[in-house]
Amino acid sequence: MERSILGLRVKDRVNNKKIRKKTKLVDVTKRIRILKWNWAGHVCRLQPERWTKKVTEWVPRNETRKRGRPRKRWRDIFHQRCGPDWMRKARDRKLWRDLGEAYAVEAT
Repeated sequence: MERSILGLRVKDRVNNKKIRKKTKLVDVTKRIRILKWNWAGHVCRLQPERWTKKVTEWVPRNETRKRGRPRKRWRDIFHQRCGPDWMRKARDRKLWRDLGEAYAVEAT
């Protein structure tokens, strides 16, 4: 899409970073990662009785998982990036912001 805005073809061999600099469009994947990270921090700082927090921490008890590789859960990304205590780290806004910047840069 950005190539067509500038009238470029793949044959012109202009890399995506230069194209993005000219069009001044925001990288969608980076923006999504930032918003997801911010939302996770927000949810972790909510009061324990809030529905959003309860759903995030909920683990089904009567359900058995299917065969094969377990499906990736929303919070597995944070667990992988920050460790098992990611919810505690998210309560510290400065630390969470610093971790989030590194996470967003990782996408590009």
